[in-house]
Amino acid sequence: MESRLSTKPLVLWAARKKWNLRYTTRAAEQTSGIFTTPDGPLPFRFESGPRRIHLAEETVLLDEYGWEVDEKGHTVFRSTAPRKTKEQTDG
Repeated sequence: MESRLSTKPLVLWAARKKWNLRYTTRAAEQTSGIFTTPDGPLPFRFESGPRRIHLAEETVLLDEYGWEVDEKGHTVFRSTAPRKTKEQTDG
């Protein structure tokens, strides 16, 4: 049994957003720090047991792979391919 819970889901989530993160405190079940985002710094607190990120205006739940999930554990973000548009031709 691990004495320290993993922050891997947090790191994977931040990497998908292309955000850097810096830890300010780290404990067995809770980590806090700052994300560096295109809009500026964003403080966070991460509970590693429930894999919950607390941000200023929202709370995000993650699965063990860093994907956002709802309260039932269902993935709430799905990656989709960009739509292809047909070129208009004169003729």
